[in-house]
Amino acid sequence: MSVKKVINYLFLGISWGCTFFVFTCLIGYLISGPAFLAPVVNNFPRQVLGAVFVGIACGSTSIVYRIDRLSLGIQILIHFTLGMSGYFLAAFFLGWIPLENKWYMITFIILGVLIFTAIWSIFFFYNRREARKMNERLKELNREEQENK
Repeated sequence: MSVKKVINYLFLGISWGCTFFVFTCLIGYLISGPAFLAPVVNNFPRQVLGAVFVGIACGSTSIVYRIDRLSLGIQILIHFTLGMSGYFLAAFFLGWIPLENKWYMITFIILGVLIFTAIWSIFFFYNRREARKMNERLKELNREEQENK
């Protein structure tokens, strides 16, 4: 795997982390009002670095799908484990998950897993559809080539 590809995945993860951070803040503001942003604003550099860290943990680790010698199940396990570990580490450290109430904590953990799974599923099915389109186009080109011989 090339260094350029690793760097591309790193920046892709950072951009996704920052994008989700912005949308989370926007949705939280629209639902809860300015009070939602108070913890973010009061500790903005740490919050942004947390979002970058989570982006790297969740987005950049998708590079594991480029390792052909690993089965899809192992790739998913590695990606999920690293992504969720990074998210929960940042979430607990930065107070994104309230620790005062165990039911809130359990709810936030389940929500985090569900969101990760939903995002992963969207990317998986999109990429699978794109691969099918490319394979169909290759078959079409092969048929055209055979007809022209």
